[in-house]
This record gives sequence, C-alpha cells and structure tokens, in this order.
Amino acid sequence: MFGLFWSILVSEVAPPTYAGEVPRRKENQDVHLNLTVNTTLEDLAEAVAAETLSGLIAANEENRRFLIGVPAGRTLVPVFEVIEKELRARPIALDRLTIVMMDDYVLANGHGGWAAPPSTAHFSCRRFGEKLRTGLNSAVAGMPGIPESQLWSPDPVDPSAYDRRIFEAGGIDLFFVAVGASDCHVAFNPPGTAVDSRTRIIPLATTTRTDNLKTFPEFTSLEQVPTHGITVGIATLADARRLLMLAHGTSKGPAVKRLIEAGAFDSQWPATFIYDHPNASIQIDAAADSGLRIPQPV
Repeated sequence: MFGLFWSILVSEVAPPTYAGEVPRRKENQDVHLNLTVNTTLEDLAEAVAAETLSGLIAANEENRRFLIGVPAGRTLVPVFEVIEKELRARPIALDRLTIVMMDDYVLANGHGGWAAPPSTAHFSCRRFGEKLRTGLNSAVAGMPGIPESQLWSPDPVDPSAYDRRIFEAGGIDLFFVAVGASDCHVAFNPPGTAVDSRTRIIPLATTTRTDNLKTFPEFTSLEQVPTHGITVGIATLADARRLLMLAHGTSKGPAVKRLIEAGAFDSQWPATFIYDHPNASIQIDAAADSGLRIPQPV
C-alpha cells in the first residue's frame, strides 16, 4: 500500500522545468550525471521526500536498517517538513531509521584537544539532528520511533571510529549532500580536499565559515563562527549506496553552475566528487538554475 502511495505521490508532483544528463568529461567512458531542475522548491521537497520514504518502507519490509546521511542547515528543512506531513497522514515505524550527521563544529577543550559543542548551542549540528528526530517521532506518535541511540554524530575524541561504525552498520543507504554556496564545499570539506579523505578534524575555510553565517543566523559576525570542525570525508560520502545532492535558492546558483561546468572531479570544487559516484543525482529548484540549461533528452 505504501509503495503504491509513494509512486502516486511522485507522479502527481508538478513536472520539473527540465531534467537531463550532464556529460562527464572522462576518456573512453560514456557516463552521465543526472540533474533535475524542479519548478519550485515545493516540487523538489516532495520528490526527495518520496524517494526517502520509499527507501524506508522497503527497509521496513525487508527487516533491515535504513541509514541516512544528513547535513545540518537550511537545505533539508523543506524536505523533512514534507516527510513529517506525509508521516502524519500515513504513519510507519521509524525504529529502523538511523540519522547519521555528517559534521559538527568542535571547540578547544583546554587540554590540547577538541570537544563537540553542547547540544544546546545554537550552532550544534547534533541539535539540528535532534530536532529532526523529535519531529519525525512526533509525526508517528503511537508507533515505534527513532531511538536516541540512532542519532549519530562524529566523536572528536576518535574521528576515525565514525567510518568504522558506519561500515559495521552496513553502510549508508542514502546520503543527502548540500552544496556550499561560495566554494562548493560538502560537509566541512574545503577546496583542496583529497578524494580519499575520511572523518577527521580540520580547520574550517573562511568561505565555509562565511556561508555558515546564513546557516546559523544567530552568529552576528565571522569571529563568532568556530574555526574548526569534525567532518566526514569525501570517501565517506562516496561510500554511500545512493547520493542525493540538493541545492535551492538563488544564492546556490553560482555553485551549481560551477559544479555542472566542471564535468569531472576537481578537488578545488569538492562537490564535484559526485561525478565519480555510480548512483547519484542532483536535485535543484529553478531559483538555483542560474541560467544554466541542460538540453531535454531526445
């Protein structure tokens, strides 16, 4: 019943402005990057929510875990608003769902090491994840929800343990990836990040910190934004079985344009790692289109 419902939901979404394939500049390979430009942000959110719920329903039916990788910030808020709405209408068990946060700020602990910020801090990425967990559980009140133990965050004391934990759980089924507006950073990975990078603590690029003034508007100046973070690496992201890269709003237009025009992985534009993934799509809205037109498939 649920599978049929979500199929209907997808078919009723307004048709995108255009959908097509972006050629990848790789010798002797005929591969393409899937790009959909949705007419509105609402269309984007509904399409991504439908895919997410279909994956969760399949996991429930197969009695297995469903791990989703999640960035904190504005990009996914509309998607989870739709997911919560649909779950309130047709609740399903969420106890097989695990939320895997992709990064967080770290603060000096006074002993030469690093610690995560308090979960009550306005800039805590775990706080964002807890809001998602609470909202989803509220939507399915009376049914099994997501246990607190299934909200994961990387530990500054042992960053590499995060990749091991993900691997031992069977890997991430669906990783949502947001694109940094100014430099195409993904998670906290700055320009110049190696494609084989894993979870680690890094100094944050000024461009990333500047972008996060909008992500966390309680920051009133760049000086208030922490200088270091713990983040999954490019290889951690690439290990996911499915990647959905999302961008919406005019501020993301230049980054989307750079991403599409790159044609292949370029370490100076970290989001371009998506070109090397076998099961990846980009979903943007018309506002993020930035005038870039991909021809309709013939």
